[in-house]
Amino acid sequence: MRHRLATLAFAGSFSAIMALAGAGALAQAEAERQLDAALERLRASFGPEARLTTALRQVDPVTGRARLGDLSITAPGESLSAAELLLSDVTETRLGRAEARSLILVTRKGGEEDRFELARLVLGGMALPPPGQPFSASTFELGQLEAEGLRGAGGSGTLTAGRITAEGYGPGVLGAGQIEGMEFREGSKGGTSFRLGRVAVQSLVMPAFDKPDPDPRDFSVQVLTLEGGELRDPAKDVDLGIGRFAVRDWVRGRTTDIALEGLRLGAPFGQLGTGTIRIGRMAAQGIDAATSLAAAMDGLQVPDPVPGTPQTVTLEGMVAEAEGRQVFALGRMLVDASMDTTGLATGGLMLQGLRITLPQGTSDWLEGLGYREISGGSELRGNVRREGGILDIEPFRVGWDQAATLTLRAALANMPVPKPGEPRNDDAYLAQLMQGQLRSLTLGLRDQGLLGRVIAQQARQQRLPEAQLREQYAQMALGMPIPGASPRGRPPAAPARKGAPAPAATASQADPFQSVREALAKFIRQPGEIDILLRPAQPVSFADWQTLASQGPLEAARRLGLSAVAR
Repeated sequence: MRHRLATLAFAGSFSAIMALAGAGALAQAEAERQLDAALERLRASFGPEARLTTALRQVDPVTGRARLGDLSITAPGESLSAAELLLSDVTETRLGRAEARSLILVTRKGGEEDRFELARLVLGGMALPPPGQPFSASTFELGQLEAEGLRGAGGSGTLTAGRITAEGYGPGVLGAGQIEGMEFREGSKGGTSFRLGRVAVQSLVMPAFDKPDPDPRDFSVQVLTLEGGELRDPAKDVDLGIGRFAVRDWVRGRTTDIALEGLRLGAPFGQLGTGTIRIGRMAAQGIDAATSLAAAMDGLQVPDPVPGTPQTVTLEGMVAEAEGRQVFALGRMLVDASMDTTGLATGGLMLQGLRITLPQGTSDWLEGLGYREISGGSELRGNVRREGGILDIEPFRVGWDQAATLTLRAALANMPVPKPGEPRNDDAYLAQLMQGQLRSLTLGLRDQGLLGRVIAQQARQQRLPEAQLREQYAQMALGMPIPGASPRGRPPAAPARKGAPAPAATASQADPFQSVREALAKFIRQPGEIDILLRPAQPVSFADWQTLASQGPLEAARRLGLSAVAR
């Protein structure tokens, strides 16, 4: 009995060992077959004449992982080699994961050789091309990419990159990607060069690489960041630097955030010589940038602001230099627009800390008035309602420090306000604009020292007392004829004396320009503020202005309700 049991145990164990050995052999054979099929597709992608060799080949029958040493693929005009290639999850149509070390790709064309080296390359989830077919950008898919230590050299120049990563790539789609420490230098001495400290993207949709004419309207990205960018083109004297550039939600139907920091642009400034423009910061928020760009390219009106979401564009710290000398500076610019639920749109433009320094030899007139530079700012505020084309400008103001401030206020009606998505038609817009109506307008000037400086300069040149010159100019203003008419064409008016009371209202009505003369004379004698006003009894369309001009300046001034006041 014991002998039979021992015999049965031995037979069972031997059968199990043989079965395992057979299964292992089948697994080994299947792993080898899958590897051979994958390598054949890789080889064939280089062309029918390509040859593939390896010095070492190891395949784990259990895991299917393979290790290849000194892999080499040679074909007419190109070759690929790797000191070591590790493969796992390999099928005939897909590489689950491939890791290569000391990878070298050499291509030869037209007597020139391009050589690219990678210290390490990892590919995951890569689809292999059909048998005998090369890799195609229209079908290529890649789940993961990691590349380190890229170095490339050829006839066009040299390229290096510290690290490159990508996830979820398909034709025209990239889930995420990042490049660190990239630099390119053109081969010729003094050629173009660029550098990228870091660029990263998330959820990128882009035109396919094989598309002959890429369309920017096909582009969208959830997050894009660029840091430490530089571009130099000595042949064109261009030197561009970007500290940081970021975009969030460049997607149609979403409001986009854009930020730019540390911009530097060096370029020729014409007769001023070599110049440099620097911008500390730029930012835009609340704008559907992708839809606006598509509308502009399609010749359509851009979208309105989203109700409750203001649109802003900010610029800070702008400086322009020519030959190392500052010629322009802008502390801050703010552009804003918004729309409420009733359809009333409000917007404005503000410039602060504006400084203009004219080149030496061109600013004698400025220095003669006691100014070394032009400094000041500007402001524009307004609102518009599409229904009725009601446009109010309140105000448009330009200020020159220690000189003067010019202010414009206007109320208009029947102005063209295109709707989003409408085709842009410049001729039709101009025709509609001519139907716009002027309801009121005020143009004001506030003197802050400019008039006094001008009169003082001219008094020195003419060797006259300032008071005498002022009075001469005031009398000239009072004697000013009607524009376009001889002095005798003006209705008679009593001679005005300094401090004399204003003429009767009937005289002003007979000659609307009389109030302008008196206001100018008062402003010259005692600089302060002067306003030129247009208050037509009925709104006047811009198309009627030509008719008004044909009726003569007196009738035009009466129709427009011309008057002036000085304070």
